[in-house]
Amino acid sequence: MFVSGEREQFTGLFKKLDKENVNYEVIPGLDDHKHFIRLLNNFRKYVEQFLPDIIHVHTNWQLAIAASVKHIYKKKYLIFYTCHGYRHNYRIRSIIARFLIGYALALFANKNIVTSSFLRNRFTFLGKKNELLFLGVDEAFFENPNPLSFTDKRRIIFPGEFRVGKNQDLLIRVIKKYIDKTGDSNLEIYLPGNGDKLEECKSLCKKLGLQNNVYFPGLLAQSELLLYYKMCQYAVVPTNIETFGYCIVEPYILGRVVISRRTGVSEDIIIPGETGFLFDTEKELLQILIDILPNTEKSIYIGNNAFKNRDIFRWDNICEKYLHMVDNLDSPNCLE
Repeated sequence: MFVSGEREQFTGLFKKLDKENVNYEVIPGLDDHKHFIRLLNNFRKYVEQFLPDIIHVHTNWQLAIAASVKHIYKKKYLIFYTCHGYRHNYRIRSIIARFLIGYALALFANKNIVTSSFLRNRFTFLGKKNELLFLGVDEAFFENPNPLSFTDKRRIIFPGEFRVGKNQDLLIRVIKKYIDKTGDSNLEIYLPGNGDKLEECKSLCKKLGLQNNVYFPGLLAQSELLLYYKMCQYAVVPTNIETFGYCIVEPYILGRVVISRRTGVSEDIIIPGETGFLFDTEKELLQILIDILPNTEKSIYIGNNAFKNRDIFRWDNICEKYLHMVDNLDSPNCLE
């Protein structure tokens, strides 16, 4: 069964669960970091009613509640934790957060689900508690596939919040350098999203004379974002750090040419020159764009190779791997 706060992870989630007759319960205030004792007692009632063998948590707050119920009331369930983030765009905060999260996981979690090798490498000290398991992508991304089309302009997309570490400004600067060096201004860049640095990026575009090349569609619903992905041929991900990176995976499974920093799931799925490209610096990104944007044949080859691997991100396949992990919990080393 599923236990949730009253906030939906995405709009319409509870209606979808109702439609599919999925068993779930809502604990008011579960998403708020207050009234811990009340939440602990509410959660304990479900534990005593359903007697779970495994409780899978997704936040540090949930881990604290599940671990407290387990140890205070002597319950005998395993705790799985999926690591989604750790204040990773700030170096000092990141180090402190990883230490605190890692210490809590070492004490209270039986499995730490990591969604990329990049993330696993940040928690290597947890050893065999780590289990690599990708996140899935909504089935809408697998429906009505459309191949790369090069009828007119080259189009690049990077969706993301405009904040520290996302680096939309880096992409804007590189596009300016690309146009200046090649003389090719026949390209468009789409940067969906909102955030504190949005106006700063708009001002940068105006300063560099890129008003006719860079577009800011704002915060998009998933269905709207999917249309933008399909309109574009390339996705550039300049982010400092991603723990998984839907901005990498979504265009990848659509057969787009993904050009990403070595972060999140990128090194798990991208073979440079075969299924995408990896870069570390602005100079490297500029050279990749100079090489690939004019090369239609190579772009189609890379997009097709990525498209062929897309099923690894289907929820059905990921759930199968998850259940296989659960079925093998009795093996001697699985919980060391």
